[in-house]
Amino acid sequence: MTFRYGLIGCGDIGKLRADGLRRSGRELRAVSDLDGARCARVASGAVVERDWRDLIKRDDVDAVIVSTPPSLHAEMTIAALRAGKHVICEKPLARTVKECAAMVAAARESGRFLATGFNYRFYPSVLKARELLDSGLIGKVDHIRSYTGYSASVHNHAWLHDSEVMGGGSLRDNGIHLLDLTCYFLGDVADAQGAASGLLWGFPGCEDNGCVLIRNRRGAIASAQATWSEWRGYRFQIEITGERGTIDLSCFPMITRATWMPPGGKRQRKSWYFPMVHVMEHLKTYRWVVVESFRQEFAHFERAILGEQNSVATGADGQLTVEVAHAATNAPEEVLAPGKSALGITQSR
Repeated sequence: MTFRYGLIGCGDIGKLRADGLRRSGRELRAVSDLDGARCARVASGAVVERDWRDLIKRDDVDAVIVSTPPSLHAEMTIAALRAGKHVICEKPLARTVKECAAMVAAARESGRFLATGFNYRFYPSVLKARELLDSGLIGKVDHIRSYTGYSASVHNHAWLHDSEVMGGGSLRDNGIHLLDLTCYFLGDVADAQGAASGLLWGFPGCEDNGCVLIRNRRGAIASAQATWSEWRGYRFQIEITGERGTIDLSCFPMITRATWMPPGGKRQRKSWYFPMVHVMEHLKTYRWVVVESFRQEFAHFERAILGEQNSVATGADGQLTVEVAHAATNAPEEVLAPGKSALGITQSR
């Protein structure tokens, strides 16, 4: 089956998603954005719909990409699902857990698939780490330590630190990918608690730093921190420790390392460096690997629609990360009734 896509939101990420579709030979049939110049930059033969509501009604669109600020995600995604379209929605899935839950419910009721745009799952270092963990190299996970950070001084979009748009700060921005991967590797998340601070930048309702402790139903634990006060440049690191060793990964630079102790053997180490990524990052910036990850994410999205094995993040995965973020920031009104929470996690008080 050939899936035909519509794109809502033609900003920087929307353009990269359109590039990912075209680089993989997929069909972009229609685009929509309030800014006509941005539409023209991305369309390249696709129909331009000034009103996104007209795009989701099109018979020649099977799946919709929602690549707008998060304050618009719930309305657009729910409408597209109810119009019979499958949806891949950018991260964070929405501003609040209640918005996320409504989106997940709309997918269930419409019989359409909702994915969350966690493309970091398809970065080479993450794919290798997942492969090593699934191979049993380090045994069952005991604990995970993860960290991401950069400086809010490099923000070029004011809405990134506007809580009315994002729902919060660092844990919803760069941290939301970290939370997804931490939960992805930990598996079967049961509860989370944490703390957050906003002492440096003073963006109302937006944490500069967020720290979360997560536990799965088996008792394995994970710690995750996202910050806007990392002065050394962008950092993204995850360490997964199991019964027989540790797998650690980073993004930019893209590296995976493993240290393990085979039964009855000596400690071993190996590293994977992905030279093509480093070369292309130097020649074409980090955007090259972002587009490549989108290509793979679209393939897994389509497999999910067809009921085939895949690694794409679901709407429930997106809701879970927002629940974890809210557990750290103690945001009000986010405790949902049983069955509404993604995986029943609790909040600290």
